[in-house]
Amino acid sequence: MSLSRVILPVFAVSFLATASFAADVPPAPPPHGDHGGGFMHLLTPDQRTMMFAETHKVTAGMTDDQRHAYREAQHAKFAAMSDAEKLKFAAGLQARWNALSAGEKAKIQQDMEAFRASHPWPGHDHPGQGGGQ
Repeated sequence: MSLSRVILPVFAVSFLATASFAADVPPAPPPHGDHGGGFMHLLTPDQRTMMFAETHKVTAGMTDDQRHAYREAQHAKFAAMSDAEKLKFAAGLQARWNALSAGEKAKIQQDMEAFRASHPWPGHDHPGQGGGQ
């Protein structure tokens, strides 16, 4: 292993740590899984669960076309966010998740598992879903 492969990551981590303290914004959560980039993969499982609950509530009375348009608008909104805005958004999701009672968290997780079981996503390995590899 070359020296640059060791030094560059150390430098990058120290730079990001310093920048996060200076900006008073929590550090980015680590990516999850091997599914590539994308905003959702930057969120922790709790943050994704909170986002699921909020999105599910907002889109509850919508038609399929309206839900699709809403999701596309959300994707465009996230794509336009700066890194600092994404961190702030993720921190807000975490704060709202932390404010829930244990019973509310369990109910949301149960709802999410039921939703995933009834809406398989082929090619993705989620418990209770078809198409996993």
